[in-house]
Amino acid sequence: MATFVSRSAWGARAPKKTSSDFDPSRGGVAVHHTGDVRFAASSHSRCASQVRGIQNHHMDANGWDDIAYTYLVCVHGYVFEGRGVGVRTAANGTNDSNYRYYAVCGLVGGTSASYDTITDQLIDGFRTAIARLRSVGNAAAAITGHKSFLATECPGVLGRHMSAMEPGSGDGGDPTDPTDPPPGVPQWPGVLLHYPPVTTHSSARTWQQRMRDRGWTISVDGAYGEGSRRVCLAFQAEKGLSVDGVVGEKTWYASWNAPITATALRGDRVSEPGAAPNWPGVLFSWPPKTVHPAVRTWQRQMRDLGWDVGVNGAYDQRSREACRAFQKARGLTVDGVVGPATWYAAWYATS
Repeated sequence: MATFVSRSAWGARAPKKTSSDFDPSRGGVAVHHTGDVRFAASSHSRCASQVRGIQNHHMDANGWDDIAYTYLVCVHGYVFEGRGVGVRTAANGTNDSNYRYYAVCGLVGGTSASYDTITDQLIDGFRTAIARLRSVGNAAAAITGHKSFLATECPGVLGRHMSAMEPGSGDGGDPTDPTDPPPGVPQWPGVLLHYPPVTTHSSARTWQQRMRDRGWTISVDGAYGEGSRRVCLAFQAEKGLSVDGVVGEKTWYASWNAPITATALRGDRVSEPGAAPNWPGVLFSWPPKTVHPAVRTWQRQMRDLGWDVGVNGAYDQRSREACRAFQKARGLTVDGVVGPATWYAAWYATS
């Protein structure tokens, strides 16, 4: 399952202004790539810098109000928040297409003869982004390429994979045919519950109530925020699911079907202030090393779990090697980057 990266997490500049003058219910989502030069970063540690570079070019060279895209997706399976839900894009090339379509850009490029590898994680990121734009952004069902609106090659080779971007068309880490759930189990609503930002939906209330009935300490308010996400992460770790903090199909059905565990990771532990500090909103990566107070917190927890890591507040090569080994052992995406899933797994995931 893809991981969302908020604007603050990737270091976005503030927009000059925003516009909500658009109606994506009359269009859908437009797919973009970066251009005819190969662009994908071999290491995820470079992706945030690439997104900042795109924003700087759009604002400083093009004179636009902000980065043009709604979301940007990297080959490592991270979805970077651009303009975000509910904000008119500037990427689609015409007033009408900007009025009716969101814009999601893959951080890939090239020509038909030499193009970046289209990874499963990239396509899963598009599925996740499109599912969110439909569930909370009022986007219609269309998925189309940038070249549908004007004379351009965009989205290049990436455009051949648009059918696979349809939410539910691939496994995405979850079952894709929940058409016949067991008796008494509500149908998965097709909405990915994740944070940040808060997902507000009637299905969030249904899931929260089910988790409370299982014994977890969780607010039942229909808003899937930080508290819900922490419960989800702990539950996923307890049940051997992919620990990503997103309630997709597999996590939804496990909430009804999986055995209730009387010990281990229950809600009272999640609600304790010392159970796990909130993710600091900073991606730890190397190279270059990330220096941040929260790095020391993560390193100390990893050392307490028995991993070979120094506790110095600097995310260096040694920390990255420990991170990759930990991610592999816990069934996480092995990228050596401490994002929200890896952060919480250090407290909640069990071997």
